[in-house]
Amino acid sequence: MHNQLLRPRCPLAIGGIALGLAALATFATPARAGCGQFDPGDRAPSFGDPPALSRPGIVQAVFRPGDAQLVPMRDDEDAREAGIVGTWRFAFVSDGTAYPMQIPYGALVDFGTVQWHGDGTELMISGARAPSTGDVCMGSWERTGPSTYTLKHIALAWASADSMPPASPPAYLGPAIIREVVKLDRARDRFEGTFTLDQYAKDEVTLLEHISGKVSATRFGAH
Repeated sequence: MHNQLLRPRCPLAIGGIALGLAALATFATPARAGCGQFDPGDRAPSFGDPPALSRPGIVQAVFRPGDAQLVPMRDDEDAREAGIVGTWRFAFVSDGTAYPMQIPYGALVDFGTVQWHGDGTELMISGARAPSTGDVCMGSWERTGPSTYTLKHIALAWASADSMPPASPPAYLGPAIIREVVKLDRARDRFEGTFTLDQYAKDEVTLLEHISGKVSATRFGAH
């Protein structure tokens, strides 16, 4: 992140790390979408199972990109995985290990709103970045354990008149990849975990900045 952004108690735009001429971008890449996992331990029905198991009816299923067909889901599995779905208010806080440019421990890197969707996709909007620099990122998530989820975002960073320092004309800087591992609390109204952010140059190979830290979020409900 650009040194001019490191002001006391001032949020640092995540994914928006200004290097040299521009503030670097924000948020994540799409990985494969996946709304949950089918439990391989489930026993396939045998010929001795009650006839009721084979009666025709509606079966809940989920589509996963790359699979040839819909994957059946149990009611309880679906309910567990749906816990993360909804609208959240989030904050990213630095753990002090950013490089090559340093970000102090405990510094607010970014904040904003995020939606986790039931189809395994996600949308995040930064409250610390100007729209012209890339304040929206999208990603994909999957459940990896009980109330535990992984998320991968992609953001496209731009230098613009709103960058620090300003840039004219606007210029594309490169993608920022953000990864999260989070755990939902029992009440399903808060989650916490860790994040990493890697800002790349336009060649999508050269690493410009790495940031890691803690992510926390509270649910934004209808009531």
